[in-house]
Amino acid sequence: MSIDLSQQTGALRRQADVCVIGAGAAGITTARRLLAAGHQVLLLESGGLDYERETADLNAGKNVGQAYYDLDDARLRFFGGTTAIWGGRCATLDLIDLQRRDWVAGSGWPLSWDELQDYYGQARGIFEIGDEPASAEALSAHGVPLPGFDRSELHMPVWNFDPRFNRFTFDACQDLRDHPRCEIITHASVTRIVTKDGAISRIEAKALAGAHLHVEARAFVLAAGGIENARLLLASNIGNERDQVGRHFMEHPHARGGRIVDARAWPLLKAFGRRHRIGGHDMAALITPSADLQQREGLLNSSLTIVG
Repeated sequence: MSIDLSQQTGALRRQADVCVIGAGAAGITTARRLLAAGHQVLLLESGGLDYERETADLNAGKNVGQAYYDLDDARLRFFGGTTAIWGGRCATLDLIDLQRRDWVAGSGWPLSWDELQDYYGQARGIFEIGDEPASAEALSAHGVPLPGFDRSELHMPVWNFDPRFNRFTFDACQDLRDHPRCEIITHASVTRIVTKDGAISRIEAKALAGAHLHVEARAFVLAAGGIENARLLLASNIGNERDQVGRHFMEHPHARGGRIVDARAWPLLKAFGRRHRIGGHDMAALITPSADLQQREGLLNSSLTIVG
């Protein structure tokens, strides 16, 4: 079932096994997994079912440091989240991305690349992008004219693309809406996370105009995105004993790196400037620095493509 908190009055109270905060790709997927495991799930979304200027304004804030998009435009607050403007590109992390690197402050993840593989396999099924990761070899075998780069310097990984643009819309989540152990509450913006004896005891939420909501649960999942998760924790004074909350925001800045001005651009455009459909799946090659090149030059991992 689903209710709109902005259409309610007074104070609502809910209890659940698990409360998931945020109904984007992560929150919706988490809710489905928890329901499959037999739990009662409450899924909260700050916005409604489509874009609303008043709700988007909750993201507004001042950006300091490196230039970035206006915060109220960079993330979407409604059911389905920023997948509404996502291009469907699916990629995995590389082994080096998880490793401790002397030239990257704060690097090193608490889990390994091998630990992620089973989850990547499950994610491939969710996004309907095939059972096996695409490869440059597969593209070459189907006639894509990839150049013969020195693999010790440059790699050519392959992106897959989700074939559905509406995978996480409200209409596409009828299974959650109909599930007897799931309740969805929209226009429920979490304002406070309350702890007791070192654990979260409840959360408080409200609509811009409407009711307040108090939720008690055995467990809470923050799935509101890299910016909002940190803001909620900081606003609630939780988990920042070492001053690290929000310090490692990951984004993918992009810029034009150069121009190819002679006829050699054409075969490169054929290789990298379009998606290729192979085995019923859309994919595209890109160029990345090898792990050895990153270490030698003190680089971050990055990718390059070529467009017309």
